[in-house]
Order: sequence, then C-alpha cells, then structure tokens
Amino acid sequence: MINTFEFHSKEFLWLFLLLPLIAYICKRCKKRSTLSFPYIEILKKVAGSRPLKSQRILTFLRFLALIAIIFALARPQLIHRFTESNSSGVDIMLAVDISSSMMGLDFQETREQKITTRLDIAKQVTNEFIENRPDDRIGMCAFAGSAYLVSPVTMNHHWLKENLKRLHIGLVEDGTAIGNAIATCVNRLKKSESKTKLIVLLTDGGNTAGSIAPPIATEAAAALGIKIYTIGIGKKGIIHFAYPDRDGNVIMDRLGRPLTVQASSDLDETLLEAIAQKTDGQFFRAENRKQLSDIYTKIDQLEKTEVKVKQFATVEDFFIWLIGCALLLLLLECFLRHSKFQRIP
Repeated sequence: MINTFEFHSKEFLWLFLLLPLIAYICKRCKKRSTLSFPYIEILKKVAGSRPLKSQRILTFLRFLALIAIIFALARPQLIHRFTESNSSGVDIMLAVDISSSMMGLDFQETREQKITTRLDIAKQVTNEFIENRPDDRIGMCAFAGSAYLVSPVTMNHHWLKENLKRLHIGLVEDGTAIGNAIATCVNRLKKSESKTKLIVLLTDGGNTAGSIAPPIATEAAAALGIKIYTIGIGKKGIIHFAYPDRDGNVIMDRLGRPLTVQASSDLDETLLEAIAQKTDGQFFRAENRKQLSDIYTKIDQLEKTEVKVKQFATVEDFFIWLIGCALLLLLLECFLRHSKFQRIP
C-alpha cells in the first residue's frame, strides 16, 4: 500500500497570494471612531491597551478562518493506493555444475583481472538472470558426482542469491551427474501448477557419474511438460584448470600465480542437444562471459512472464474538517467581538 497526499483542486491555492492585498485593504479602510468625552484620563484607565490587542486577536482569527477556507477549496486528500498483481506463473529450476572442471580459467579476460574461473562467471550471470525475473518462482540444484537441492522454487530471491554465493567446488564428490541433476529438478517441478515449467542446466562436461541416465531423466521431464534449456560452457582445446582448496578458492603459488594443470575440455554437446530437443528446449554454447550473458538474456526473452496489475485507491477527503474548522474560528471571533472584546463605537 502506498499513501500519498494530494490537492484535488490545487488551483485554489493561488488565492493565498491575495491575502497580503486583503490585509492591506482592510487596514486602509478601517474607520476610526471618535467620541467626545471630557475626561480622557478615565477612559485610558478603563481601556488600557485592550482595544488594540483585542482587535489583533480578532483579525488573526478571521485570517485563520480564511486560510482554512482556501485549503478546503483546494480539497486536500490522503490517497491510499493498493496494487494487486496476478502472474501467469513460470517456475524455473537452475542446475549449476560445480565439478572440478568448472575451475577452468578460459573465461579469464585479462591477466590483470582478478583470477576468475568458469564457476565464478556462471554464478555472476545466474545472479543477473534471477534479478531479471522478479515475478517467477525460481529454485536451484548443484551437481558434480551427485546432485543436491540448493533451494526449492521460491519467490524469496534474496535468499536464493545468498545460497548461490555459497556454491563452490568440493561441496560434493567430483564428477558430472547430469542425469541426477535433471531428475532432482524434475522432482521439484512435478507438483507445480504453473503453466510453464523450465530447467536451465549449465555444465562444461559430459555425464560421467550418477545413478540416473540422462535419457531417462529427460523422458520424465518431457512427460511432465517440463522444458529444458541446456548451456555448454568452455572453450575447445587445451585449457588451464586451477586447483581448488577446501573452500573452492584458487590455490596460488609464492609469486601469487594460480597453480594450474592443462587438460582438454570434454563437453558433450551431442548429449546436451538431445536433452533440449526432447523437451522442446534449446541448446546453447558459450565460450566467454558475454556469450553466456547473452544466452541467459535470450532465455529470459523466450520465456516471458505475463503479469496483470490491478490498482485500487481509497480517498480520505479533509474538506469537511477544514470547513468545520473555519466555521468554529468565525463563531469564536463573533463571540469574542460581542462579549469580552466588545468595542465602544
């Protein structure tokens, strides 16, 4: 709910510019009453300075009433706005590879740049993807030699991104269990009532571990109407791979250089293409950060969420209160004028 204070007829506020002119005219037109009285000293003792003070008080009350009337004409209102959104619903499971091959340094753009692995880039781009879909329920699983659930589908994206930050190499035994990763995601989406259910699977290898074969898991996804987008990352050929410590950080030598080993990339593009084709999804290939970012942007555009927003508003009008205040001030001024502040003509 959003509360805003507004004037419905704000053009009446220009009347405040007339107040100095009204005050000036009243002062010039004021008639001075005279009365012949032989003993002026007696009048001074009786009146003292009360006539002047009383007149100022009465004038002040009239001007307060006039100010209240001008505000009433402008109609100040407190507006309570309510927004109700209905989303068509897209439930997404993100499957992120955290095997040791994700320590590849082929996404390192410059030597001066901080040491960046494939997993570092994957986490950064995945985080951006989550931020760009605020109206979707998103969950996540991580996999290496086996798969485990990082988060069920949720609208709490802040909590999801915090769990994404904690992903690192070594959380589970090494390997690449693509079939188990798909099965874990399918298990979380099978009871979903959303119109669209997606799995975005990111890996840099082929299926080398796990108890569930990728074709079987893919068949289950297709039967449940779950679409799978597969993303293969990493450059082809011989790649430098860093060694991770227990926390998944790159181990450095005494000169501040990463300890690395050279090996070839073993991405199974054929398998990833077959998974995507079976579920009416798409296979993408990324060899640098920009390509990976563009892929997530394209997936975001392909799977748009339809959001219908309804707005309601209730208005609290202060017109009657201001008119009432003006009437009370005028009645008070009239009462004082004919009682305590009554003048001798």
